[in-house]
Amino acid sequence: MFGFRAGDETKRYMKDGIRYVCENFKRRAPGSKSERDAQEFFKSELEKYADDVKTEDYTLHPQAFMGFIIIAVSFCLISIAMYWLFPSYIYPGSSKAELVTAIIPPVLMLLSILMFLFEFLFYAEFVDFLFPKKTSCNVYAVRKPTGNIKRRIIFSGHADAANEWTFSLHGQLKTLVPVMGFSVVGMFFIFVVTLARLISSFNLGFVPEIETGIWKPCGIIMFVFVPFLLLMYFFINWRVVVDGANDNLSACYIAMGVLKEMSDNDFRFTDTEVGCLITGGEEAGLRGAKAFAKKHRQEFKDIETVVISLDTMREIEQLQIYTRGCTGTVKDSEAVGDLLFEAGRNNGIEMKRASLYPGAVDAEAFSKYDIRACGFCGVNHDPKTYYHTREDTWTNISEECIDLSLDICLEAAKLYHSKGGIKSYEKNRSKK
Repeated sequence: MFGFRAGDETKRYMKDGIRYVCENFKRRAPGSKSERDAQEFFKSELEKYADDVKTEDYTLHPQAFMGFIIIAVSFCLISIAMYWLFPSYIYPGSSKAELVTAIIPPVLMLLSILMFLFEFLFYAEFVDFLFPKKTSCNVYAVRKPTGNIKRRIIFSGHADAANEWTFSLHGQLKTLVPVMGFSVVGMFFIFVVTLARLISSFNLGFVPEIETGIWKPCGIIMFVFVPFLLLMYFFINWRVVVDGANDNLSACYIAMGVLKEMSDNDFRFTDTEVGCLITGGEEAGLRGAKAFAKKHRQEFKDIETVVISLDTMREIEQLQIYTRGCTGTVKDSEAVGDLLFEAGRNNGIEMKRASLYPGAVDAEAFSKYDIRACGFCGVNHDPKTYYHTREDTWTNISEECIDLSLDICLEAAKLYHSKGGIKSYEKNRSKK
């Protein structure tokens, strides 16, 4: 009898599977051959437990999501240099060269800010075209109900792994916060100063000398940000792709474990389809999930669909429900969050809504296309050395957290079916 709790065989399967992928599919960067090989392996595994498994290709520019940092930092340093190398210019009536030197710094800084906002905060494809194009893929498997499909629930993880974050390995928040914080503040400060100095020229008829007024002190302050900007060149270690045992093989095997457990017990719901989605390119800015959501949005609207995106299932005390992502700019489904909360409570854990955090999970890609989704993660917001570093290995996973997370997902599938879908949770929420 299927009791919606994972058996020992599935628990061993998840642990052994994480180790196998770490040892046999190294350097699974988005769009890489290793990522593709891992996806082919996942497909072969899912074919044992699902009725239908398919691979869907899509194109992406994987280095853009973090590669923009190099461009933005360079623009900042060029703007500071120009601020001092061209201390005054005549406007209007100046030569074209003088006019260009007056305009370039604020324009470069505006572009830096836009890259930061669109690529990092909004996860949008703003400067992707500047970087090499590659092909990645998503793997999608379903276990059909015994009758007609009235609703579906999808559990997802991502197969790709991140390039190492230098300051996550060395110092964590003690280095991440000052390096990132001062760099971002510096970027906005340089933009405001260079723009203000240019605007003042329209009133004065010339760009004021650095030696006059506030311009020299502002220029000196710019130098305070230079060390932090230089350190940002080393924020990503492009030579190291981590094993990604926690982020995010833990989630892949939980999502696969749902179908395996149902298959091992020869169980199907009567009218609820259960899906497992393994995306590619999450570490490149949710590109795989975006491609999948865009392709299937009408299908997922015709039949009620909810997506639970799992990511970095490492710490039981950090298991949380994520209903606002992309650094707070995208709202996920609170009703799906309520479903997860009840599933957690039925497994003896009271999961909180996650606080605002700088990042996103695949759920936000679905939410942008009005598909009900939320995130389910077990990661510390004070990043530990397992997060995006070479220490994210199969020897550094939490079997207890992974096992409990699978039980919560199985319970969520049962509740979703037994309550006739997500609308009952939406009605309960509307009454509050």
